[in-house]
This record gives sequence, structure tokens and C-alpha cells, in this order.
Amino acid sequence: MSWKIGMPNLGHTMEEGKVSEWLKQVGDSVAKGEVIAVVESDKASFDVESPADGMLIAIEAQGGAVVLVGGTIGVVGVADEVVETKSAAAPGIPAVQEAAASPAVPAASAHASPPARPGRIKMSPAARALAEELGIDPSAIAVTSDDSVLTRDDVRAYAAANTATGAKPLSPMRRAIAEATQRACQSIPQVALHSHADVGTLVEGGVSLTAAVARACALALRAHPAFNGWLVDNAFKPARNVNLALAVSTPDGLVPAVVPQAETKTVAELRDEIQALAASARTGRLDGARMLGGSFTLSSLGRWGVDVFAPIISAPQVAILGIGRINRVAREASGGGVRFASEIQLTLVFDHRANDGVEAAQLLATIVAYLEHPQRLEAAP
Repeated sequence: MSWKIGMPNLGHTMEEGKVSEWLKQVGDSVAKGEVIAVVESDKASFDVESPADGMLIAIEAQGGAVVLVGGTIGVVGVADEVVETKSAAAPGIPAVQEAAASPAVPAASAHASPPARPGRIKMSPAARALAEELGIDPSAIAVTSDDSVLTRDDVRAYAAANTATGAKPLSPMRRAIAEATQRACQSIPQVALHSHADVGTLVEGGVSLTAAVARACALALRAHPAFNGWLVDNAFKPARNVNLALAVSTPDGLVPAVVPQAETKTVAELRDEIQALAASARTGRLDGARMLGGSFTLSSLGRWGVDVFAPIISAPQVAILGIGRINRVAREASGGGVRFASEIQLTLVFDHRANDGVEAAQLLATIVAYLEHPQRLEAAP
């Protein structure tokens, strides 16, 4: 019996990944759950664990190979099992989509010059989509991999080399963010609802505003679960827990830092966890697993002096909350006259395919109510 090791899906927008290194070699014994390889996406590296006890009997994607999500990178089995690999001479061939049934250009000629005709090019679907998006003819791109497969990195390198003088190519993370943002803007009917909350009591009590908002959202989402999950293949998949993602600004761009089961944590626990996650993200030490699985996102620009903004939904999530800065505003006092209140602006952006405006307004009102009555934040949902 054997178990195939596939390229994991490291994010809902991921199409392919790169094998960084193998920690085991063919013939080595492995234990279930033992880390045997490392793969990477545009944003982070991830450990790949053995699916069973046994032996690593095949490596089908060597270090450096780019493989489509779900493509086999290796096989674990019993000691006397023989596995037919894709190519004995080149075990690192990734899963690819061939443009035509005609023979592919040999690897040697691919390195010497670009393929003669697009119909004979081997390229991944992700590379093909990027080339079409950038308006690049694949036949003009030189293949750099040993397996003669045109990858997205080849397309990006060609685009960068042919960029106008003085232009600065985007970093891999910035490109990933740009692609995800463009897809979200083009495919999601996003509606923004604005409100404000009086957080004077929180401010006077020295409570972390980010942690308080996180707790308020976690509790509110338990009451409005239709906003806590993902829209996949025109069907809403609710999350079992509130896995709260916070957009953290790093030198390379925004990364999601996920607090799992946020509804089970106090404001103080959320404060400590959020601070630790943000520090790890900004220094490039955030565990890749903590970037995945977010079911609802918070994004704050208050510390940069922004009053109100409408963030973009992180697909396939169906909602995101934008948090502005605290402002002192004049309000009518209950006994007459004027009082000054400390208020923050909140903007809930939701996917209109998954929910309607009334339901979204109710969620936003619930979040506001928790923030304006902070004693409820520590109560059980």
C-alpha cells in the first residue's frame, strides 16, 4: 500500500507551489506526522508531513520544482513496494498542462532558445493565465527549468526584463496580493456599510481597541454565522469557529495573521496573541499555518490617521471590517447640552452574493453594541 504526497493548498488563491527541499531521501524510514519536505508559496514556507508510517519510496518533484496544487511530489509506502514514477531520468517533473498533443521541445533546445511555436510549449495553467493577463506571447519566453516546463516565474521574469526603463518589478508577495485583489474586485459584488461606535469606556479603561474589536466581532459572528465562512462554487461553507484574520502590514505587503477560535478567548488573550502574531509577521517569522483558514478579516488604518475606509474582501471570505481612528466628536447629552465622545468609524464590506444589506446591518449593529457596552465582551456568547 502506498500514499501519495500532494502539493498542499496553502491558500484559497494558490495555484502552484515550489518544493524547497526534501528532509528525507528515497529509502529513508518515515513516521506518520514527521516533517519530510518543505514547500513554499509566494508568501511563506510550509512543512509537509508524512501521511503514514513506512518508507519514502519515490520523490517525483525535486527541490526547486514548481508543482500545481494537488500534484504528486512524492510517495510513501512499504519497504518492498515499487512505484512507477513519471520519469526515472527527471523525477522532478511537476503537474503541467500541455498546449498540444505534439511532442514537447527537448529540454536542451528550450534552454538554448525560446520554443519555436506556442502550440509546442509545456506550461502550467497558472503560467498560461498570467501570460494572457500580461499580453505576453509564451513563445517569446525562455524556459529555465530542467523539465522544459514554462512556469509563472518564467513569465514574471520575462515581464520584468521587458518593463520600461525606470519601472520597478513587483515583489513575489506584492504580485500575489495584486492578483488576489484584482480577482476580488472583478468577481465580487462588494457592498460597504458604515457606522460608528462610542469607545469612550474602553479608552478610559486602557483596553486594547484592536483586541476589543476582535472580541466584539467574534461574539457577533456567533450570532450572525452567515458572515463567518467562505463562498466556494456558489455555495456558502460556514466555519465551525471564528478564525479571525488580521491584516498585518509588512515591508513586502499585507499578510493575514489568523487567530483560531477567537470566540473562545478573552480580550486580554486576544491582545497578547495579536501582538505576538503581528511581531512575527513584521519580522518574517510568522508560521505559514497561521496565515491560513481565516473566516473573517479585520483591517485597521486608524494608527495612520485614517478616519474611514472600505477594505477589499479576502476571497473566498464573504466579509471584512475596516476600522478607522478614534475621533473626539460632539454629541447631544442625554440631559441636554453637548458632550464629547470618543468614536471610531467602522465599515463592514460584505459579498452581496452571500448576504443582503439587512443582515449585514444587523451584524454591524451587534458589533457596535458590544463595543459600547464593554462589560458584555467578557460574557459568554
